[in-house]
Amino acid sequence: MAKRFNNLDAALKYLRPASSGQDGVVPDAPAGTPLKKYQDWKAGKVDIDYPRSASSNPGRFEKIGIKPFALPAASTVEYVTTISARAQGQYALFGLGASALGIEVPDSDDIVAVGYKPAKASCRNITGTTATSVTSKLTGIPYKTKADTAYIFPFGRITANATYSEQKAAILALVIAAAGTKSVSFVPEKF
Repeated sequence: MAKRFNNLDAALKYLRPASSGQDGVVPDAPAGTPLKKYQDWKAGKVDIDYPRSASSNPGRFEKIGIKPFALPAASTVEYVTTISARAQGQYALFGLGASALGIEVPDSDDIVAVGYKPAKASCRNITGTTATSVTSKLTGIPYKTKADTAYIFPFGRITANATYSEQKAAILALVIAAAGTKSVSFVPEKF
């Protein structure tokens, strides 16, 4: 579960009486509270839909080759993964390029590994100047946000940055140097 829900998960945990132990049943949160809305969603009692605008649909997915960080630095083995056609055309917006991300055209001898998920850089380009108020569908609490576009770029090991932390730092530096208001967060690869 995402970090942003840690406080809500903790609140649910503290609803449970101390005498019931860690495996005790968590009672229902008070009706009408943001915690109750979250509790219902987490229990699967409520289905929340976040429809995408047509401009944010990923379109088709393109196959690419990536060198995983889990393999030795001298390894030339590449794994096949995908990138959305929508994201593939937006490298320059964040000061990135296919070579900086370690993205290559896949070869016939690249490995298709079931369960492999490449490291990803989630980049956000904030285009709005004023924040608008939006109500959370999960908790019902209003929050402020600015207009933006976001893209997810898979990335892998390159010769200059053989470790995940080196590659992450290099991508972060490129995004920070890009014009405009940008942000980036990272998800490590999984085998």
